[in-house]
Amino acid sequence: MQTATLDVDRYQFPSVINLNVGGRIFATRLSTLCKYPESMLAVMFSGRHKVDKDLDGNYFIDRDGTYFLFILNFLRDDNELPPVNYAEDVLKEAMFYGIQTLVDRLKNSPPLFAEYVVRENVRKKLAGYQEIKEEIISLAKLQVVESGAITSVVRLIISKNQPVPRDLQFSKQVYKQYYRKFRIYPSFEACYGKYFINLPSERIKGHPDAVMDLVAACLSRDLLEEGYKGIFKSEGVHDEDRKLKTISWCDEEFHVSASCHMFRFDWLDTPGRH
Repeated sequence: MQTATLDVDRYQFPSVINLNVGGRIFATRLSTLCKYPESMLAVMFSGRHKVDKDLDGNYFIDRDGTYFLFILNFLRDDNELPPVNYAEDVLKEAMFYGIQTLVDRLKNSPPLFAEYVVRENVRKKLAGYQEIKEEIISLAKLQVVESGAITSVVRLIISKNQPVPRDLQFSKQVYKQYYRKFRIYPSFEACYGKYFINLPSERIKGHPDAVMDLVAACLSRDLLEEGYKGIFKSEGVHDEDRKLKTISWCDEEFHVSASCHMFRFDWLDTPGRH
């Protein structure tokens, strides 16, 4: 039985390539496009894949070509980085084309380091950060649908379950003393309203007091970047008598509030609203 030989270089390309990227025409060497073997461009022009041409014979890439010149210039000279005001747009293109060297250089550049390194490290301190952000948005919209309001308020609570020690349960005097520093609510809804998210403190990397202000600031920034308007701020976890807000329906379920952040959405963004 004869074994078929796989021809991995079925398609031949000229040494100089004319490209049509979303309607913009570029010319470069084949070796330039293949500089980083793991990149999408190198794979496209490796000879293993057929690349479509336009009516003029240019190899076609169906992608907005606005920032492709900066990609090409970096491939020609890896010291050639885009101007500061284009850095984030070029980063997105570098990620699309799989040019990891350029991605790393841009993420560590002064204009993008805070967003793509520092803030990303903060986001990682809350397990399921993106899902929590989407849940905040969903609850805010649900409140509008259910109540007809033009503003929504969603609270993000971090709590720690601290079951009442069994030895306290046998001493009424100590038991009452222990309870004195807590304001007990029968449910999270009774304490924080209908639209809330409660997360156990185990979801946080670090102490909630130190971490959640930073995480909430990132959430606020991300919501604003996505076009949501409103006020996002920290709220206290003590009542007017300085007692800790605590949710408990039995001694084994004693959830002490560690942090609370309020996210208010102003859907109409009415002038004069603060």
